[in-house]
Amino acid sequence: MELAISSIASLFSGGAAATGAAATGAAAAGAGAAAGGTGLLGALGSTAGILSGGLSVLSALRSYRASDERALEAEFAANQADAQKQDEITQGITRQTGIKRELLRVLGENDVNTAAAGIDLSYGYGTDLRAQATGEADYQLGMDQSTTNARTADLTARSANYRRIARGMRSTGRLNAALEGGQALLSTARRYG
Repeated sequence: MELAISSIASLFSGGAAATGAAATGAAAAGAGAAAGGTGLLGALGSTAGILSGGLSVLSALRSYRASDERALEAEFAANQADAQKQDEITQGITRQTGIKRELLRVLGENDVNTAAAGIDLSYGYGTDLRAQATGEADYQLGMDQSTTNARTADLTARSANYRRIARGMRSTGRLNAALEGGQALLSTARRYG
């Protein structure tokens, strides 16, 4: 039993206890156990310090990675807003093309009906119909363009805001990781310094 205790103690105290236990028996085993206890506590203390430092580094990396994930989500939302902006521009062009087609159709019908009634198209009633249809189309085109501009401006602002949030999240993540790393170094320095 005493030999087993001294053997275990020698593992933690550098082997001096094993030589003492073999030479002097039980008395040396007690001294080896005392020396082994100091070696054991020292080994546990340094192991705990290493584990604590490793966990601190992992915690800092986790903090950075979490903020990076949130930043990626914000950038994804910004890209979605940019895509919606392009869709809105395309839809606006489509709507305006439809309005122009309708104008041409109305102008053609008015010209055919006016000419069929025997009215001269170059002045009077024919030109009034043309001016009225053109004015209505210009109004619709202007309203649609204003709506498209407002929507695209909103989407541009939304995209810029998401990108600003992403930059802030990344900066905050770096700062938090640096602070956690600094606290770990400070804690280690206090423990061993």
